[in-house]
Amino acid sequence: MPADRLLALPLAFLLAGSVAACGGGSPSANGSPEPTRTHSETPTPTPTPTVEPLTTENVFARLTAAQATVTSYDVAVSVAGAAPMELTGSVDRAAGKQNIATVMSYPEFGSIEVRFVDGAMFLKKASMTGDLYLLLDPDDTVGDQAFTFSKIDDSVMKTGLEGTEDAVVSVTPVGAPEVLDGVEAQAYEVVLDTAKFTAEASSDLLTEGVDALPPTITYTYWVGDDDVPRKTVIELNGSVTTIVITNLGAGTPVTAPAPERIMTDMPF
Repeated sequence: MPADRLLALPLAFLLAGSVAACGGGSPSANGSPEPTRTHSETPTPTPTPTVEPLTTENVFARLTAAQATVTSYDVAVSVAGAAPMELTGSVDRAAGKQNIATVMSYPEFGSIEVRFVDGAMFLKKASMTGDLYLLLDPDDTVGDQAFTFSKIDDSVMKTGLEGTEDAVVSVTPVGAPEVLDGVEAQAYEVVLDTAKFTAEASSDLLTEGVDALPPTITYTYWVGDDDVPRKTVIELNGSVTTIVITNLGAGTPVTAPAPERIMTDMPF
């Protein structure tokens, strides 16, 4: 899955519960009276939330609804296989923003930093820009630069699930819940029939040199009781992509570089 689509994964806030207080009353063991406890003051245990399991009928609706309320988060992506890649970044969608900041590391290319802030894109690669950030023109309507902008702008507003909603073959809980970013999350294996993908969804998943998808793809989502996937693993075309989301609602701020660190002349 392309990194720009992975960055689009939006997430929801972790909701916390509360515990009721209580008092007591009857004679103590040493004969001293204790405060009288009224019926309304009887300790009430906090009920354990009942979470309905994900199913083939509800998995995409529930994940999409939970993800739609995200404001910000941090993300780490690791791709193992023929084209390995590591990525760390942050996403800020508060107040209608579509801002991302990422650092991608490729064995053959080294590290590339990309920021997309308030409609402007900044690129930093030491071998080309030194310690400066190249400002790319968001009004460019032709060429590779325009394509890059359209891909990032579109991806930030996607859930990452578009085009596969009708392709669910099975949803199976696997293993015991794990604690991820302070939340107990259950793993679910979601098997998808690629013949039922939209053309755009299929295209997004194809990598260079691969002409067709396998008959099925398995996604494993680790989902909290708020339906937010804290971790996702995808196995495809010999590669394993792992996405871990942390700091929901409190991601690292995404800001533009300082003016003195911005360049506008193309170095290549």
